[in-house]
Amino acid sequence: MAISRRRLCSVGGTLVFIGLAGCLDGTDDGTDTAERSRSDTWAWSGSVPVESVVQHHDPSCGCCSEYVAYLETNGVDVTVETTGDVEGVKRDLGVPEDAASCHTIEFGDYLIEGHVPLEAIEELFADQPAVDGLTAPGMPRHSPGMGPPGDEPLTVYAFEASGDVFEYTEV
Repeated sequence: MAISRRRLCSVGGTLVFIGLAGCLDGTDDGTDTAERSRSDTWAWSGSVPVESVVQHHDPSCGCCSEYVAYLETNGVDVTVETTGDVEGVKRDLGVPEDAASCHTIEFGDYLIEGHVPLEAIEELFADQPAVDGLTAPGMPRHSPGMGPPGDEPLTVYAFEASGDVFEYTEV
């Protein structure tokens, strides 16, 4: 499949935006990764029927590592697969462009795209909807690995490989 120049520029622009949005180290409020870990109060006491997952991300992404720490703190064993072609992994797994974030996780039979709270993942496994996964598109502030919860609920979306992305729940 040939990649058009427009598509290449679009993907490149998205990656630059993600890097500038805070993925490469720290957040836009000046909080470094270590401070964010200490202040990230995304407590969870639920359960999911998956003990281990595989997370795909760029090796230089700091917030992706923070999300791994969040999962591991909550009892999920994470195998990290770093790649310089995150977009290729997303494409191969069937993640729609509108659902994209900085990392993709193979979480049981589902894909989890980005900084999705475990509460939403727990709900996904309880409901078992006919979707391919959940996403917190982009890198929303006040999501796990991106800082403590904010005052407003975090909207989590479901997606299908067909490209459909729709609101699933709020946490």
